[in-house]
Amino acid sequence: MTTSLSPRVTPQLKRWYSSQDSSCTTTTTKASIVLIGAGWWSQGWHLPHLHRNSTVTLSAIVDSSPNPTSNLNPNLESLTALAARYNNCPIFHSLTDLLESEIGKSMDGALVCTPHATHYAIGVELVEEAKRRYEEDEKNYRPLSVLMEKPMTTDVDEAIQLHKLLMERKNADNNNNRDDGDDTATKTDNQRIGGGIGCFLVNHSANFRPQARAAHELIQTGKLGDIRHVTAFFASPLSWIFDDPSNTGWNETRGSMLGNGFAWGQQSHILSWIYHVVGVENLIPSKVFCHMTKSEKTGADVSHAATVICSNGATFSLSGTSLLPGNAHSDPPVGKRIEIKIFGTKGAVIYRGDDRDPLSGKLEWLRGEDDEAIGAVEVQCPDLGFEFEDLDQDGNGPASLQCFIDSCLGLEYYVGADCLTGLRSVQTIEAMYRSHVSGNCESIIDLNEES
Repeated sequence: MTTSLSPRVTPQLKRWYSSQDSSCTTTTTKASIVLIGAGWWSQGWHLPHLHRNSTVTLSAIVDSSPNPTSNLNPNLESLTALAARYNNCPIFHSLTDLLESEIGKSMDGALVCTPHATHYAIGVELVEEAKRRYEEDEKNYRPLSVLMEKPMTTDVDEAIQLHKLLMERKNADNNNNRDDGDDTATKTDNQRIGGGIGCFLVNHSANFRPQARAAHELIQTGKLGDIRHVTAFFASPLSWIFDDPSNTGWNETRGSMLGNGFAWGQQSHILSWIYHVVGVENLIPSKVFCHMTKSEKTGADVSHAATVICSNGATFSLSGTSLLPGNAHSDPPVGKRIEIKIFGTKGAVIYRGDDRDPLSGKLEWLRGEDDEAIGAVEVQCPDLGFEFEDLDQDGNGPASLQCFIDSCLGLEYYVGADCLTGLRSVQTIEAMYRSHVSGNCESIIDLNEES
């Protein structure tokens, strides 16, 4: 059920490569990637992953603090130490300074791993840089790709505006309707945004797994019929984060946030998976009712139960908690427990297990399209078992990172979580917080109705 994507260069990148040298059918040049944010996750995952990848040049590290700190890892290195560790990598203390430099003007991609509430402002600056490149030379511009950590934003209006800015870039690109005489043009043009932007992906690594791709394919090819109901449960052993007052980024509100905690920090994963697998145009949230329980120590939400009503009448129930005993980052780690059931008029998909134990579950297709098929169960990706988030610190990183790098290189890549998928998750979580505060069923703020 998985799709193998061959390393072919997209039409836009062919135009850019051909302006640089005579060979545009292979990507011998490394991807120039900048990391924005040098905190816990960057130092433990992103930096080592990028450094090990032979197709990547880590061109710069950006962080506002010369000495990043995190309660989740008290031994973080300074920017000076990081520069020395990673081949004398240039250091910048602001995105503005980076974008004024030659490195910023020529980078292929930016990986954003900063506090949630900063994502929008950084995203806007990067879109503006991409716009500058396009307007400077729309035929031969160097595309800028972005991988944004989850959640895309913690403000629904900001998420809507960021989506609009990206769609403006797509609509502004005269090459999006250009026929290059290449049989890959339709597929690759659908992947890239254009107008200066290569890709804009959100780092929901579970969405890029072969199991997510297989489930998405089942639904998109009509095997389940019309989707009518979804149930989802997510338990994480992370109370030690949400009960600690010093973990302000996880527990305190900023800007327009009505709450912070498990919903923003964890449930965005499972929501993004559902919206991607079912399809962002097939499952459009309309109304949400939700109740949450809070940590007595921090006020962060640690569990919730929600009902989501979609515009086509489909419903789904969403339950989650951080109260699973243990620690997801201990040695050995305690796994997160996930259970997702998707029901359509012709069948169902069930995916459940422990994300640290592939043998704990599998992706099942329960067939019901005709009398002969009713009751049949087909296991998808049988050799893989259950996998969700990719938390492995070894190797070159998750498939989400590899797809981002492929975009930077002008290769085909899988779009597991784009801006609209990120927006759907933000819309739903924001309405969950509003519903908890009001005690009422709350309407989703949609693309045409900013608050």
